[in-house]
Amino acid sequence: MTADDEQLRVKIVQKLARKKVVGSHKKQVDTVKNWVATSEQGRAEELLREMMTDPEAPLERYGGSRDNVRLSSIEAAKQYIRDHGGELPWGLK
Repeated sequence: MTADDEQLRVKIVQKLARKKVVGSHKKQVDTVKNWVATSEQGRAEELLREMMTDPEAPLERYGGSRDNVRLSSIEAAKQYIRDHGGELPWGLK
């Protein structure tokens, strides 16, 4: 995984944490990938799908369609962001 991929993964988790996408709150993969620059959307979708199956990542599939994603917990997201060199979003520090 490249440094750019790592930064993009952190950016996705930061955005999900800032929007508090946890519990019954979920987002479609297409919605989440549209939060990043157009030039990064294809790679963002690939990374999202990888992260949904990665036990180290704080993301999980949710809902019947399984094309929905949410954070496993805000604390797990905060730890992931810290561990991967990101800054916590405002309001989560």
